[in-house]
Amino acid sequence: MNTTMNTTMKTAMAAVAMMGMTGNAWGGERCFQAQEARALQAAAIQQQLMVAAFTCNDVSLYNRFVMSYQKELQASDEALKAYFVRLDGPGGGMAGYHAFKTRLANQSSINSIHDTGGYCATADAAYDAALNHGRASLAEFLSAQPFSVELSSSACREEVNGEPVTPRDHTAMASAPGQQSMR
Repeated sequence: MNTTMNTTMKTAMAAVAMMGMTGNAWGGERCFQAQEARALQAAAIQQQLMVAAFTCNDVSLYNRFVMSYQKELQASDEALKAYFVRLDGPGGGMAGYHAFKTRLANQSSINSIHDTGGYCATADAAYDAALNHGRASLAEFLSAQPFSVELSSSACREEVNGEPVTPRDHTAMASAPGQQSMR
């Protein structure tokens, strides 16, 4: 992933980290579930591709992406909303959700201005991976995208049959070979 897209992801995750440092009057757990981590990633990548649709003249590719993964993108967006509501209650959570999505789009736009060629090349590679290689699901596409998350909260502890299970630690995910980590 190029430096421009790395900067967008760092900014997005810093925003989530800052939200994690604030108090939670609702008493909810300040951690993220695996589904919530995927929703954060899906939102970041979708915002990057939306900006690429206009910046790189990729509107038809973006429309194909959204139509191909429409139900999963909608479910992911609902999971993202639920994450923010769980952390900060209905009012604060929805405000946080909208602020997060706006910051993602704004940072993607700024990054595309600073390195349009690199930004468009990365977006085109993502479109290619999403649309031309027989990916069966959004989760499969996302799992192939270089991504790491730095959050002040950690993955929530889960139990299976009464035994503690640590979900995959998204803060330690390495980038693809030859690409910079986003941490």
